[in-house]
Amino acid sequence: MTRKIFWTQSFLLALICLRDAQCWSVSSYFFGSSDVVKDDDGSTSNAGEEGTSSRNNEEPADRTLSWFHQQFTQIVPIDQPVSHRGRRDVKASVKAHSWPSTVFSPLCEAWAYLDAVKSIEKEKHGKQNLNKNTSLSQNFLDALVEKGGIEHLDAWLTQPNNKNLYWAFENSTQLALEIAAQAAKTDHDRDDQSQQSQFTLDEKLLPLALSLRAHMPHCEMHRSLARNAAISFGLYNVAMPFEEKLPGAFTMISLVKGLDVLDTEVVTEASLLQPVLDSLKSKHGRDQEKGKMINKSSISLTPLPDETICNDWKLEGDSIDEEESVAILYGQVGTTAFASLYKALKQAGTKFVVRHMGHIQYEEEILPKNDSARINDSVSSRAIPTVLQGYGVRLDIRNVEYKAFDDGLNDKNESGNMIVDWTDARHKEDDPARNEYLAGVNLNSIITRFGGVKNFSLPTDLLAFQTALIQSHPTQLRSESIVPPAWQRRSLSLQAATMISSSPDPLEALQGISQNLPSVAHSLSNVVVPDSLQDLASEAIEIASKVGAVSHGWGDAAFGFYINNREVDVERPSFNVFHLLDILKEEDKILRGLEHKIRPMLAKTASALGRSVEEGGDAGWAALLAVRKMKDMGSEKLVLMGKKGSFGDEAIKNESEGFDQDEEEDDDDNSAKYRIDVGRGGKNAILYLNDIEKDPEYRSWPTSMQQMFYSAQFGGAPTVRRNLFTLLVVIDPASNTHHPVVDVAAQLLNSQFPLRLGVLIVDSHDVSNGVASSPLAWNGGDRAFHARDSFLLMQHITKKYGGMAAISCLLRVLNDTSELDEKLSVGDYVGMNVALLAAMNLIDNGRQDTVQKEMEDLLEAGDSNGLGVKSNDSKKEPKYENAVQFALDKMIFPGMSFLNGIPLPESSDMRSFGMGVNEILQYEQRHIMELAMKGVITDTAPRSVYATILSGDHLFKHFHPILRESNKEYLSLGSESDESSLVTRSESVLNRDVDAIFVVEGVFDLGNADGVKAALSFLYVIISPPETWHDSKAVSVAFRMHPFATPSTPTSRVLSNLFCHASTFDVADIYKVTAALYEQMDKEDVKDVIEVIKKITTLKKDVVDKIIQSVGEGEFCLPANARMPPSAKRKNFYTANGRVYVPYGNQTISAVDIKMILNLEIHRAHAMTKLLLPHLLPSSSSATDTFEQYESLLLHNAIGKSLTILNEIFSASNSKSTNVSSEITRNFSPFESTASGNPLHFSWNDDSSIRRLQIEVSVILDPLTEPTQRVAPLLIVIRDFLKLPLKVVIAPRLIVENDLPLSSYYRFVANPYAQPDTSQPSALFQNLPTNHLLTLRMDVPEPWDTQQSFAIQDSDNLRCDARYGCGDNASFLSNKHQNDGVELATIEYGLKGLLFFGQCYDVSKNTPPNGLQLTLDRSELNSSASSYSEILIEADGSIAQTNEGVKPFLAPIDHTDTLVMKTVGYWQLRANPGVWTLRIAGETRGSDIYHMVDGTISPSGKMLVPKDATERVSKTLVMKDFSNHGQLLLVKRRQGFEDAKLFEENVTTKVSRTEHEVVHVFSLATGHAYERLLKIMMLSVTKRTSSKVKFWLFENFLSPSFKSSAKFMAERIGCEVEFVTYKWPEWLRGQSEKQRLIWGYKILFLDVLFPLDLKKIIYVDADQVIRGDLTELWNLDLEGAPYGYTPFCDSREETLGYQFWRTGFWKSHLRGKPYHISALYVVDLERFRKELVGDKLRAISYRNVSMAIKLYRYQQLSADPNSLANLDQDLPNYAQHDVRIFSLPQKWLWCESWCSDETKAEAMTIDLCNNPLHKEAKIAMAKRIISGELFEESWEELDEQVGNYEKEFLASQGKLE
Repeated sequence: MTRKIFWTQSFLLALICLRDAQCWSVSSYFFGSSDVVKDDDGSTSNAGEEGTSSRNNEEPADRTLSWFHQQFTQIVPIDQPVSHRGRRDVKASVKAHSWPSTVFSPLCEAWAYLDAVKSIEKEKHGKQNLNKNTSLSQNFLDALVEKGGIEHLDAWLTQPNNKNLYWAFENSTQLALEIAAQAAKTDHDRDDQSQQSQFTLDEKLLPLALSLRAHMPHCEMHRSLARNAAISFGLYNVAMPFEEKLPGAFTMISLVKGLDVLDTEVVTEASLLQPVLDSLKSKHGRDQEKGKMINKSSISLTPLPDETICNDWKLEGDSIDEEESVAILYGQVGTTAFASLYKALKQAGTKFVVRHMGHIQYEEEILPKNDSARINDSVSSRAIPTVLQGYGVRLDIRNVEYKAFDDGLNDKNESGNMIVDWTDARHKEDDPARNEYLAGVNLNSIITRFGGVKNFSLPTDLLAFQTALIQSHPTQLRSESIVPPAWQRRSLSLQAATMISSSPDPLEALQGISQNLPSVAHSLSNVVVPDSLQDLASEAIEIASKVGAVSHGWGDAAFGFYINNREVDVERPSFNVFHLLDILKEEDKILRGLEHKIRPMLAKTASALGRSVEEGGDAGWAALLAVRKMKDMGSEKLVLMGKKGSFGDEAIKNESEGFDQDEEEDDDDNSAKYRIDVGRGGKNAILYLNDIEKDPEYRSWPTSMQQMFYSAQFGGAPTVRRNLFTLLVVIDPASNTHHPVVDVAAQLLNSQFPLRLGVLIVDSHDVSNGVASSPLAWNGGDRAFHARDSFLLMQHITKKYGGMAAISCLLRVLNDTSELDEKLSVGDYVGMNVALLAAMNLIDNGRQDTVQKEMEDLLEAGDSNGLGVKSNDSKKEPKYENAVQFALDKMIFPGMSFLNGIPLPESSDMRSFGMGVNEILQYEQRHIMELAMKGVITDTAPRSVYATILSGDHLFKHFHPILRESNKEYLSLGSESDESSLVTRSESVLNRDVDAIFVVEGVFDLGNADGVKAALSFLYVIISPPETWHDSKAVSVAFRMHPFATPSTPTSRVLSNLFCHASTFDVADIYKVTAALYEQMDKEDVKDVIEVIKKITTLKKDVVDKIIQSVGEGEFCLPANARMPPSAKRKNFYTANGRVYVPYGNQTISAVDIKMILNLEIHRAHAMTKLLLPHLLPSSSSATDTFEQYESLLLHNAIGKSLTILNEIFSASNSKSTNVSSEITRNFSPFESTASGNPLHFSWNDDSSIRRLQIEVSVILDPLTEPTQRVAPLLIVIRDFLKLPLKVVIAPRLIVENDLPLSSYYRFVANPYAQPDTSQPSALFQNLPTNHLLTLRMDVPEPWDTQQSFAIQDSDNLRCDARYGCGDNASFLSNKHQNDGVELATIEYGLKGLLFFGQCYDVSKNTPPNGLQLTLDRSELNSSASSYSEILIEADGSIAQTNEGVKPFLAPIDHTDTLVMKTVGYWQLRANPGVWTLRIAGETRGSDIYHMVDGTISPSGKMLVPKDATERVSKTLVMKDFSNHGQLLLVKRRQGFEDAKLFEENVTTKVSRTEHEVVHVFSLATGHAYERLLKIMMLSVTKRTSSKVKFWLFENFLSPSFKSSAKFMAERIGCEVEFVTYKWPEWLRGQSEKQRLIWGYKILFLDVLFPLDLKKIIYVDADQVIRGDLTELWNLDLEGAPYGYTPFCDSREETLGYQFWRTGFWKSHLRGKPYHISALYVVDLERFRKELVGDKLRAISYRNVSMAIKLYRYQQLSADPNSLANLDQDLPNYAQHDVRIFSLPQKWLWCESWCSDETKAEAMTIDLCNNPLHKEAKIAMAKRIISGELFEESWEELDEQVGNYEKEFLASQGKLE
């Protein structure tokens, strides 16, 4: 009981610690908040067994010190520390050193945020109102300018030295939020809706985005453009940056025509603006008369794509066709100068864009003091580097498997003094709070923080608490250092869940436990798990499995993170939190759109139908929630529900109940192929030329379906004697048309593919005319042959000579006739077939004439029964007339083909045809194999495989053009249309039992005859519908007609008004009026049109009067083009619940067309109707209730529009929704209804009284996985800062194997309260155990290129030194008697650049153009900075500044290059925020072969390139955010290079003389120890090599001190050093261990790591010393191999047993080839790239079809963590059967572990590889091995020389001491 009281007191104090960061957060969980914890004596204390809702609230009793005297006997002196060392902390941060942040930054970033959000008003009002300032970003600027100049912001410019006027970032942030709120209010004031939609998530997301600096790249892009503009136009001189005052704003006004800039002027004063505008126009007029063109377009002078233009519209790549002025306003937003120019431009009406100028002097201000380019030493920068967020930091315990974790604490500390065990201790009664960290808590700091006085006597309770801390401190230190053994870790996940469930703040507990698992694992292992929790955990795991929330990388542990059921990928280390912000904005925009577009309509409908108004809402609130639930369910789930037809009152909540997950995947509406039933009804029409199951030619084929699976394993054809695949080809042989599908059929048949070939031979004209033509007169055989002739002849040849003969004749004749210009005569046609039969030896010699005569008689008779080949039942014989009728019934025509009923693509585009056929063939093979695995197809059943396949929901009776659409398009034509424009059949009855409601809408260009004709056909369908719209479901359809554009003619105005009020007219009368006006469209006045209407005799007078009245109202329906995306060019088209259908050509629509569209959409419409309709009707209505006409129109309008908007949302979403939220709700609802609640289910911010749609976040997770470490702090932000509804389910594994982040501490940096100046964000690790050796790793978003910029300690080996302690200032702390401080190690990373990455495809070949060289250059920007500097950390930890070393963080990136990989066409290029130009590298083979083209890739993978796509030499890329989603680059082959290769065999590469003289050496290292070895290697190479040497060092893992001093040393010893970098691609499986990651970089990216003009490289390990001349190795002939390695030595007998490649797998795999060592190798980069070696090593798989062998490379092998143990070595050795290795002479690498001492004298290089017999430190090994007479210099002498160079470097910086 005593300990329980102490723990309770500790817990209360720990809560303060959690909030104020005065202690380590996790310690509280083991001082009293645990549910069941083992005491020291083995007994258990129970606290709060009832779960989260029950807590022990008993007040602790007071205790006197006499009680402590009884328990603890030792006295702790106040002057003696309990902890001999202070708290060990590590802090890591990321800064963008070259991005200056100023007080203007929050204003710019808020503006950029609003510009990215884009106002929903633009969706509401459409194109015709784009000239209004409907953009939130423009509202923001307007509101800011209205304030005029902000005094403190003006002072920042005009009085830089007056620090009393300085604002903090907090002030600017508050101003930005105020202005944004005002802009949003202005936006909402234009909305005539109620206040329901006025709340937006932006109110919370904007402050979060400002804290995360999410839009800083946008502002930095503006700054780079402003800097270039100011320099280019003489406003800023980098040579004299402080001589002239830079204006606070300036504008460049350009006269533009098209893409050309005709003239430009610069204005800095608002009063000069109008005169300059006038002068510019008049000046250009004079120049134009002289034929002068001033200059061409410039990025600095014209708007960027998608840049908001004030006073006009959103520029979306459109050029300006007429001359007009366009201005670019650069300025410091919020200043008087900016406001003046902004107002002047607005008043002048000139189109202009705004760009924040930023602090363009930053580069010059931060030049170091000793830089000669520095002008004014008194100037210091008023900007600070941008501190970033959105990354993860990991501290891994090194060599966990070799560490004895249970050895306890040492008896002595590092100083040799005895460590006192204070476990049994107390302190004096009048002692104050101790100023040291005890068990993770600094009690003195907490008391002081809350206003307490230092050194005052503690009250009894706090004394008791401090005593508990003292006696617990040694125990906690020991506990934090012990990792439990494997058997004790099996329940660790359950034990963590137990602790979390009993915590007062489960999310804080989740974060603390998951992110500090190494320290808490031992204590966790003592927690007792209640049996009831294990049962609940099983249920939670089942839920996770059902919704697919599984983290495969962590032993299939549960993990799923969902926003509105939209899955967010958090599992990858490169998780991008900025992408998460984008998703939140997108989802919020969708919900706001639903509120605005359909809520009023739903409320109106529900109210009109008698539904009661709900409390706090409206009558349509329940319906709106139903719509939202359907949106969250996703399209696939709705389709499945529609198929099942299972609906009930709880359908929305429990939509997943009863559905099988596998079945859902099988019936995916987006992936399943549509089939046409071209089998049934074709028996007497189709000629089947072969039968796999019956023809004797296939007698030798296997009959077992199992054989198909065997063949598939080796890439073979599924050769089985069953008619598995039936290909129907519709042909007109007489058309002389080439049919590529026939060639495909021939290839498949030749490869023993089980293909049954059927042909439907019909004449094209007969199908067009709808009737088979009569047999033509024979005319002696001279007439042109007809399809009927071919039909009869193929039928005859099949019966008499066999199907294979018929196939051969058909294929050959079709190919031959396609090359003829004229049609064959029927006699010649017969002759060709006879000759082919003779060539096949099917006709005896001398009988050719006889056979010819037989066939001619057959064709002359026009009947196949006249040649002695009689059938038992001639009525069943295929006939030509039947073939034509079958084509008509199925709506198919010559040129079409079907594989098992699936339409094959058209052959007009051979590239698309080849892609499509291959994709369908692969799909159908998978489908057949699935049916076989399920037992649907067996060796003997079914009788007809074809009939079985031609079944199901995706089977259609006949073909329709819409089935060819590869991409479904959905379009909502706006929510403005109401029920008054709908029409239905007057006799149709709508009741509650309806299955599906549709609204079919037509859009017509009423200004021309084609549009009116289309409207007329649409009206005819309405008045003459089919008997039913669907064969099995009750479907109700309403129709609406829209004008395409604003009426511009009298006829279009009348029809527009008529359509707008269509519900008030009889649809037959509308048809009559439209028909009459179609005949007289030339009327020039509305009165004339009315006269035409009056003359329609069948119209009643009251109808005519009503029409005239509607026209006189002067209103018309909003045109459709105002609600369509600008890219849509169609004018006459139709939609059904949003599904777009555009008739081919100028064809009109028919009832068949509409019926087909409804059939395609029926399942989703069925589900949506059934789920929504009940929420619009009063509960008292019955299923048979019918609705009045007005009610029916209301329902059609509300449901139809809701379904249309949902369909549009589904089509726009690329992510697949899940049903996780409903699964969680359904499964845990029984627990939620109880008092105690479910201890594994948590819910926050779920306020049912809120009557607006909110984003809902659902998470299901195992507490001990890496994704959980990453997401835990984000959940706290979502709950506490964004305050979104959040559901979390803890699903712990019942048994844990080894899949735990047991050796990793983790932090994710996303602090919503951070400020750039006062509270900079960082990853802070506190109270780390002092006995662990740690290594730091960064998890950064994929576009980030980060390098270490500051580190005193070795971040690869963070340790507590025996003499100096743990932190950066440990040397100082070691001299103090008592260490009461924090030992902090600080590591800082710099954002060196951002990445453009993407895919590149050759549209001519549909493959990546592997090896295509790309370059990226800053667009039209001059090199404007004279000099740059960086912060350097010296070897001794001191700080220096220099401009001599490398400049990775401030130097601009102006040019990068790369090549395209074969794997997924991937390419990667580094850049900074700004505008860039991507090109194919000039003067290369690639630039000769390819040019760029515009285009996209559809979701199905089809390349969409406009037919009129023009040749492009470059592509503009804009880097302005952190959410790079990848760039698509399409290239096309030039004429004459259709089959050219990028790499030609016999092309001699021109190598410069310099290249011959330079030996290029590549190496990498991590950690200070290996950096020391690397310098020694560089020195030995340079000394021993006769040629000049250039080192290429991989910089990702190098320390900043090494990079600076290595450059200095290189200059002294006479070599060159250059640093290279590459970012591990997202698609390539990453490595969790840092060493394996380094190995991967060593081998996987050699083709893209170096400049493309580098032809050769030698890799040398950092721990080598060179004895020989590398020039000899450089000149060694590799005999055509891409690289050369040295085989492992086998001369040291005692280690032969450790050479694993001598036995087992490796022995059999190598097949006699040597196993090579990777410590040194030579790479012929030119051949390496040419032979795609990099791609082969990286490849997901590579299949050699001819050999039927599948070869696996890195991607497969790395999936098994136990494979590729030595990645850089195993991979090339494994692949050497396909990628040849040249074996270097043994002398090129000597290693003591494997090579005998006798061979050492011949060694050219000495490698310090580890010895398996004994462990030895590298340095000690180096001193021992590299010494003696074999070496000109010993290792110690080389090390001394390196040390001297280090001293020289420090002395040059004035830091030697």
